[in-house]
Amino acid sequence: MKKALIIVDMQADFLPGGSLAVAEGDQVIPYIVKLIGGTESYELIVATQDWHPPGHISFASSHQGRSPFDVIDLYGSPQVLWPDHCVQGRPGAQLHP
Repeated sequence: MKKALIIVDMQADFLPGGSLAVAEGDQVIPYIVKLIGGTESYELIVATQDWHPPGHISFASSHQGRSPFDVIDLYGSPQVLWPDHCVQGRPGAQLHP
């Protein structure tokens, strides 16, 4: 059996101070560093990135009069409207170093 380490969306906008911060999200960073540099060997290490183009339809800023975390009907399904986050080419989309 092969082992993979998958690091999901460890990006500036999801860390404290980011536009869609996870409270204390940065506290997992030392554990990730330990896993990468530890004695455990991984066949593959992958880091994912959440990316959106400017003006993405899920951003509250794309819907006049709406605020982040409002829920709207979008094509027949409920959609949470998010603050602008992880916009391609902007610092908030970058992986934590």
